[in-house]
Amino acid sequence: MGEPAKLDAAAKQRIKDALVAHVAAHLGAAGETAAYERAAAQLDQAASHSVDDLSQSDEEGELSGLIAAAGERQQANLAAIRDLDFGPKDVVEPGAVIAFGGDHYVVGAVADAFECDGVTYEGVSADSPVYAASAGLLAGETFTVNGREHRLDLVT
Repeated sequence: MGEPAKLDAAAKQRIKDALVAHVAAHLGAAGETAAYERAAAQLDQAASHSVDDLSQSDEEGELSGLIAAAGERQQANLAAIRDLDFGPKDVVEPGAVIAFGGDHYVVGAVADAFECDGVTYEGVSADSPVYAASAGLLAGETFTVNGREHRLDLVT
């Protein structure tokens, strides 16, 4: 199948670094959006404003709060990723890199698709159904999620 049996420590570190950079970039973008929405919500207090202006300002302020809360969750996610032990793994556990069905994942991370060394990875959170079904398994073992059986091609 062409999958390596294990990734070496340097390869896993590159994956972690790429994941951290990816999540940090999303966090930076969320912060910029929140700042823009906060600025858009500000009205000149010395001027008179229409009901539409006031309504739009309120909506922008609420949106800014939602974006800020999402940013706080993303900041906590980034800290958790930085704390993940990416050392060698034999079983599926946080910090493991796994592959099944031709796709690659980092266990214990919340992240959308990112690339490293020409391979696309996604995060699998520790509270996801995939993790619940595969935790503790070795490469070559199978697990079932949503009625579909999957074979672990890589656990490292």
